[in-house]
Amino acid sequence: MNLFQRVLYLTLFIKEKFLRFFLSNHIKTSFKNSTSKTVIGDGATLDIKAKTLNNIEFVKKEMTSLVNRSGYCTDILFDYVKDNGIKVIFIKDAVKILNLLGEEQGFITERTGFNGFIINLLTGNGFLYKSKPVFILESENKDFYYILFSVYKLCGYLHKLPGYDYDSQKLFKIYSKTAPKSDISKLSIEQTNSLKEAVMRDNEASKFVIDIAKIKDSMLKSAKPETID
Repeated sequence: MNLFQRVLYLTLFIKEKFLRFFLSNHIKTSFKNSTSKTVIGDGATLDIKAKTLNNIEFVKKEMTSLVNRSGYCTDILFDYVKDNGIKVIFIKDAVKILNLLGEEQGFITERTGFNGFIINLLTGNGFLYKSKPVFILESENKDFYYILFSVYKLCGYLHKLPGYDYDSQKLFKIYSKTAPKSDISKLSIEQTNSLKEAVMRDNEASKFVIDIAKIKDSMLKSAKPETID
């Protein structure tokens, strides 16, 4: 199952479990993250997330502008990453190494413990057990759309969209690898909301990349010279 398929399966799975969980959970009545608030009570749920929605639109506009400037060239995307103080590391056999850590190549947010230690070794950041956000890619990976997917997530992270924090990403990493068999019934409401936000952010990144790919495909088709049968 590829990345986009896994996100889709996880989204459908989380929606069902999320609703069931809310119906059975009456302990907590509210949840907050950096830009949203959810209030639950009397059989209804109120999401106060105007700032989150504004930030989502801002990220889309910023990324659209970046794509337009890039000319579908990855160098511009990498410049954006580096300009925001994030290292871009190309490593031979990166996919194999990251698989051992349960990670995927591309944008990796903060990690702690063993994973943080190994990522710091890979990126030359010393013998620390907490790593900084970084891009780690296979040496020959210059696929524009794959890079764009990761850069979109980086942009959301930089604009502090919920779902990119350490706890949310940790939950997403765990449950995305086992969906749709995962059981989230034991998660707290904060954890469930965090997981939901992380899923939504990945969906937004996926949809953006797919839309850009469609636009590019349409441009290529329209540019083809007419042929005479």
